[in-house]
Amino acid sequence: MGPQTKPCVFLSLFVAYILQVSSLHFAQATYICTAYLNVSFVDPQSNETFWRQEESGLYGQDSPKESVVGDVVLPDPIHGCELDTFYDVPVNSKGWIALIQRGHGCTFSEKINVAASKGAIAAAIFNEPGTDNRVIQMSHPGTGGTVAIMIGYIRGMEIVSLIKKGIAVTMSIEVGKQHGPWMSHYSVFFVSISFFVVTAATVGYFIFYSARRLNSVRMQNRKQKQLKAEAKKAIGQLQVRTLKQDDQETGPDADTCAVCIEVYKPGDVVVTLTCNHFFHKTCIEPWLLEHRTCPMCKCDILKALGIEHPDVEEASHQVPLPPDFRSFPSIPEDTHSETASSGYASVQGTEEHTIPAEETPVYETVHELAGQNPDPGAVQVDIQPHYDNLAFEGIPSTTWIPGRK
Repeated sequence: MGPQTKPCVFLSLFVAYILQVSSLHFAQATYICTAYLNVSFVDPQSNETFWRQEESGLYGQDSPKESVVGDVVLPDPIHGCELDTFYDVPVNSKGWIALIQRGHGCTFSEKINVAASKGAIAAAIFNEPGTDNRVIQMSHPGTGGTVAIMIGYIRGMEIVSLIKKGIAVTMSIEVGKQHGPWMSHYSVFFVSISFFVVTAATVGYFIFYSARRLNSVRMQNRKQKQLKAEAKKAIGQLQVRTLKQDDQETGPDADTCAVCIEVYKPGDVVVTLTCNHFFHKTCIEPWLLEHRTCPMCKCDILKALGIEHPDVEEASHQVPLPPDFRSFPSIPEDTHSETASSGYASVQGTEEHTIPAEETPVYETVHELAGQNPDPGAVQVDIQPHYDNLAFEGIPSTTWIPGRK
């Protein structure tokens, strides 16, 4: 793993963690859960039990979503803000719920904590006057495990009036329906897992791509080093000579070096390639190290000298076809270029094959051959010599090169 990959991985994981925490916090902030209230009491006149169950409460944002049952107790004063707030709790009560009015300059957390300190298992806060039965989702951090709900003003005052008449009221709070959030905890978990999977796949692909690219660069560098080593070996086999005053290359009609575009002068050291083109030694050697071909005719010196390299290894296994001399007219021997007369062929000591002025025609079909020689037993076929490289073997080429006579 490269030095740039580790920061990317840590950054992706950190972003994923932040998104997960933010999503959970947002989901919790928008998580709305209603509460079913079952308020029951016994009418002292008729000794009849009355009860009413309706979905009229709303759990607080920081309240545990649990069901509780207990006697309803009013604080004194009714807003329950002060620490010395009095709760007239029945002696035989197994659990009681504080019914507190909203407002009077204190927070929901203060009201709930004061009631919990007096022994309340839950707190039901009814809304302010003028709000009818409208409720809001309370925010009351720091209240621990105390269940807290809000009910409407009208419902709260009905219970207050019953308790003030001396009627014992019992309240049962049950978890209702969930409303409002754009996604649940399961959705948040699914989104978080999906993000982690996408991040891991992205980082894995980046690592794979970087490793593959690094391996490709290493192979290319290794190949270039091998080719340069082979090019150095090939350069050492080329003819190197120093031009003299009487050489034709230094005459008034002499050519220029195709690399530096300067006229050859006596004392210049030149290198003759396998294609019989020659250049300044200081000009051609850097070129051959990088390109390994003649700047003029693109002849590959490695292939011409039999030094195999990966680019031509496959092509070297193919059998070369003999040239078709019928497509090239015969050229007298004295028309060799100046480059060929002083080139690579003379160094290698190869013999120049003189093509006679009158050649025996080559017959393509047996019928033509039979027409010229009636006697089948006296048939003779001239076989042309095989040449792999015309310039290298000293056979004159009919290709016209700019700048050459």
